[in-house]
Amino acid sequence: MEKYSQINKLRISKELEQLRLKYISQGIPSLKTPSLNELILHVSIKSPDKILEIGTATGISGIAMLSTCEKAKLTTIETDETSYNEALKNFELFGLSDRVTCRHGDAGDFLNFTDARFDFIFLDGAKSRYVDYLPDLKRLLLKGGVLFADNVLFRGYVDGGVKYTRGDNAIVNNLRRFLNAVISDDDFFCSVYEIGDGILIAQKR
Repeated sequence: MEKYSQINKLRISKELEQLRLKYISQGIPSLKTPSLNELILHVSIKSPDKILEIGTATGISGIAMLSTCEKAKLTTIETDETSYNEALKNFELFGLSDRVTCRHGDAGDFLNFTDARFDFIFLDGAKSRYVDYLPDLKRLLLKGGVLFADNVLFRGYVDGGVKYTRGDNAIVNNLRRFLNAVISDDDFFCSVYEIGDGILIAQKR
């Protein structure tokens, strides 16, 4: 019986896949293959003009989104200086610097003060802060826009399928609060999928 639920072939360029595998071999976290495929799919479907990414990391997901939607512009925020500098190099390497505004700093500070609007938001930052970001994410998301959040089931802890230690209690509780807030909000159509480490996809009415 073939298994089709987890697609393991990435729809990205050979050059980007080689860069991604290099980081993975160095122990640098990267979006799981099924989650990245799903992200690419939804960016392709939505075909956004303006994308906001919380959690740039080394720029792999940002490059994948911009390569998928060639008219889009990306604003991306990273708190770690080493990752931020690496991402800047990678955006330049792939010829995308003119389509990217890459910010180094706290995502919460940016979200609190910006009045920019986006038709696609990719949330992949500090998991314990998703629920704190949500009011501003909703404010910045245009009508019909898509919120795509990764890691929402956090190793199976969030839905109760896997036991967790006290050290993960805050992350788990805050992710549950985030999911409950989005699911109960009548301004969103949303679904949660057991893909990768769990993804939420919500469209603003």
